[in-house]
Amino acid sequence: MRPGYIWAVIVKEAQDLLANRLLLAAVVFPALVFASIPTGIVAFIEINDLDPNQIGQIEQYISQFPGLSVKRAAQGFIVLNFMAYFLLIPAMVPMAIATQSVIGEKTSRALEPQLATPMEVSELLIGKAIASAIPAILATWGVFLLYGFVNGAITDPDMTSLIFNDVWRVAMLTLVPLICLLSVLLGIIVSSRVNDARTAQQIGGFIVLPVIGVAVAGFFSGQATFSLEQVLIGDLVVAGLIGVSLAIGNWIFDREAILTRLG
Repeated sequence: MRPGYIWAVIVKEAQDLLANRLLLAAVVFPALVFASIPTGIVAFIEINDLDPNQIGQIEQYISQFPGLSVKRAAQGFIVLNFMAYFLLIPAMVPMAIATQSVIGEKTSRALEPQLATPMEVSELLIGKAIASAIPAILATWGVFLLYGFVNGAITDPDMTSLIFNDVWRVAMLTLVPLICLLSVLLGIIVSSRVNDARTAQQIGGFIVLPVIGVAVAGFFSGQATFSLEQVLIGDLVVAGLIGVSLAIGNWIFDREAILTRLG
């Protein structure tokens, strides 16, 4: 594998992405929407006192924060529980970039010159995957920082520390990039076989379902957040799926067939 070829693909993809402002906006907007929902709930709780009749209903949740007042414990549970949805952003957002990367180039016939070079399929896949994943990773990290500081400003600095805990720092640095890479790899693989971006996104979007399942299960489990062990297991599982996806991509991404269809 030759880094020079991979870097050339990354540079080319970055230039194309920077020229598409609408696609760039689509990277940041979903992340802001996800973060605004729990932040709005926290602000509502801050302004309005909790109903004493409802405290018993959430006692199992606030008991996970013995060092905090009832109001702060309720807010802490909300901000931590909704953070599972930060794993949806890297699964959903880069899919649009990845599918457009291949299908857009197939339509404009910009893919053919790349496939006609001595570049290996794995180098092309890795370059496109990295270029598509970086914007989503940066958007997720940026909104995560904003999420922590805004909720801390609404309540108190202790809330920021609660959000930037060890488990989620590890998840942001490891699991988020891995999910991004897996998402774009599957998007690229699907796009190599279809000619419509919406069809590719719908097919590739099935990878979001397991992540949604994890997020929903976490919400109904009554636990505020994941454990470090769960995050590390997730890292291993997603890393393994990335390896499988690369192998499948090398096999499915038929250079000759695409060149023939383009010709």
